[in-house]
Amino acid sequence: MSLLHRPYFWFFSFTILFLLSLDFWRWDQGISLSLFQLPSWLFYFVVLQMGLVLAIAGVSATLWQKTEKDQ
Repeated sequence: MSLLHRPYFWFFSFTILFLLSLDFWRWDQGISLSLFQLPSWLFYFVVLQMGLVLAIAGVSATLWQKTEKDQ
């Protein structure tokens, strides 16, 4: 069984994404504008959301497959 087919891998993947979304290290920072005059946290949020989309796609592709009994 490959690593992607193990539920613990996905548990830790979602746990890491959750912990990264808390971003304690940025709570006291002021809002600075960056590319396109948008706040810098917005790009961090977009990257986290892309990671979440990939994780959900990975779970649905590996763990939510129909078994032969279900067909």
